[in-house]
Parts: sequence; structure tokens; C-alpha cells
Amino acid sequence: MSFPITSPAGSPSQTAGAVPVWPATAAAAGAELSRLTELVAEAGVTAVPAAGVLAIPGIAAGPGDTAGIRVRTTSNPPHALYVAGGSLTPHTGADSAFARLHPLIEAAARPCDGCSAEAGEPCNPNCLPDPSND
Repeated sequence: MSFPITSPAGSPSQTAGAVPVWPATAAAAGAELSRLTELVAEAGVTAVPAAGVLAIPGIAAGPGDTAGIRVRTTSNPPHALYVAGGSLTPHTGADSAFARLHPLIEAAARPCDGCSAEAGEPCNPNCLPDPSND
């Protein structure tokens, strides 16, 4: 007795969400980076675009971060948007990368109870924010 390797059409595994597609070329990843630049600007955050990189100096990756977030693409596969800030995370496109950045953008708009930094200002080094506010 043999069993089919694929799922029948209409089965839950066939109708589940589509698998994300990685940019096929460095140019496609660059286009996603440009779109991310637009999304970040629409959120009211200053971003500094350059060839293959987007610097977002006003968004901290975490307490004590004063360098800000960097989003990069690569010229070699796998092409993706790599969000660097605390950890290096690959994303298939601008929407995915923006979803990762959105909580950080919201956090930057609030003052910090841990070190009393004003909204939009980076936390002081070694800041330990109040965990009850997460």
C-alpha cells in the first residue's frame, strides 16, 4: 500500500498561509529596503538610507543601545533584509521587517521609567526598565 506524498487540494496544509518568498536578487532586496524606508518614514521616524543599508539611529534595540537599528541587504544569496540591533534577524520583505521594528518604534515614543529618559531619547547605558510596563 502506498500513501500520497502531497496533501490533497483543499486540505488544511494546502489552504494554510503562503510560504514567504525571499527576494530572488540583490536588486529585489534593495527594492524591499526602499519600501521599508517609506514605511519607517510614514511612522514618523527618521531613517538614513544608503546603498544596501538603512540606518535608524533614533530607535534603540534595547536598554542601553545608543547606536540604533541597522537594516542591511546582501549582494550574495540568501537575499533578505537583515535587521541588526541586539541580534541579526533575516526578513523576506519590508512588511516583515517593519513588523519587527514596529514595537521598537512604539517604545521610542514613550518615556522610560527605568532611567527617566524622555520619549525619543535613548535610554542611559545600563538602564533596566520597569518590567511591569512591558
